[in-house]
Amino acid sequence: MAARLWIVALALAVLFLVDREVSVSAEKLVFWRMPICEHMAESPACPQTYDPVCGTDGVTYESECKLCLARIQHYQLLGAMVSLRQKPS
Repeated sequence: MAARLWIVALALAVLFLVDREVSVSAEKLVFWRMPICEHMAESPACPQTYDPVCGTDGVTYESECKLCLARIQHYQLLGAMVSLRQKPS
């Protein structure tokens, strides 16, 4: 159990040390952050919006909400995500 906590702590430390915003191209930016999943306890349903994010498990989810559902179902998923968004004009 202690080893698992160390691994989680190390993974979180690495996430906070890496640059939070990295240019991918002139059109898109990549954002690393933890998803906001607190609302899922009250209402575990997701709207039908498409705003893809990549989880730490290497899976691309349709939205942050879908990633939160996966976190609830699979405790080993740390939950950090990469979001590809259009660059503001």
